[in-house]
Amino acid sequence: MTKRTIGILLCALCLCLHWLPFHGHALGTEDAVEPIRPAERCALTVAYVCDGTAFEGLSVKLYKIAEVSADFQYSLTEPFAHTGLILNGIRTTGEWDVVRTTLEAAILADSIPADRTAATDAQGRVIFEDLDTGMYLAVAEEAGVEALHCYFDPALVALPGLDPEGRWQYQVEVHAKVAILPPIDPDETIELSVLKLWRGDEVLLERPKSVEIEIFRNGVSYETVTLSEENNWYYSWTAQDDGASWMVVERNVPEGYIMTLEVRDTAFIVTNDLDMGDPPPDSPKTGDTVDLLSPIVLMGICGSLLIILGVSGKRNER
Repeated sequence: MTKRTIGILLCALCLCLHWLPFHGHALGTEDAVEPIRPAERCALTVAYVCDGTAFEGLSVKLYKIAEVSADFQYSLTEPFAHTGLILNGIRTTGEWDVVRTTLEAAILADSIPADRTAATDAQGRVIFEDLDTGMYLAVAEEAGVEALHCYFDPALVALPGLDPEGRWQYQVEVHAKVAILPPIDPDETIELSVLKLWRGDEVLLERPKSVEIEIFRNGVSYETVTLSEENNWYYSWTAQDDGASWMVVERNVPEGYIMTLEVRDTAFIVTNDLDMGDPPPDSPKTGDTVDLLSPIVLMGICGSLLIILGVSGKRNER
């Protein structure tokens, strides 16, 4: 077999290996070595520090999103039950980001009151004590210190939390994810957009003909638009780049669908999934969809290449 043939073979094998799925292991409830004690009291500390600056006096609202059972199953609390979100089995950061953003939209749309409100101390920490077990969302006001303008993502936290050894910790401390916002230039404009996607309803003969999207600027209703096939389920608008906070909410989600919201920079993606109910116990939703067809096809291609190159090598030898 010539050096060129060997090189082609190695490239083919590398391509096949590159496209095979790799799954890093993230700690999940199935890694627990003990059951949760649902009656145990918990404490949550969230730290708000940006570029070395601790934010003192920052107002933080805490919302209880879900209850948790001894066997690690989450069930939405009454204020969030209408969202239909499935919290069990999620493993990826991207999926949790979608859940978090959807909860933010629900709080805004329905004016859901916080369960607790507290202010950060001199170290930028806020402490909530004597909490039930469950899942919580901590939302801080936008913060700015002179030239430093920071945005803290709402923190979605499970109580208790799982340590690396698989044991439950009922005193949990996290650092809020932070972004430093660029300087505001009032002469600049930005383009924002909202896109409606439909998923899982291919079995239906007909889906809703339109949906209403309400756009909020700094928590105040800005405008309401209708998305349909006529505008390709898409709408965009231009606004001054003045540091305003934007959010969109789908009003009157069609019956039988679960709405989720994803934010990508200045684009809002509103997805309506056909509600198929909870997955059966023996087939839990993992949140990690694996494409089995692609690796099978790629392995077949690699096998064919090996056969072809092998035959070619024998002919060369002859």
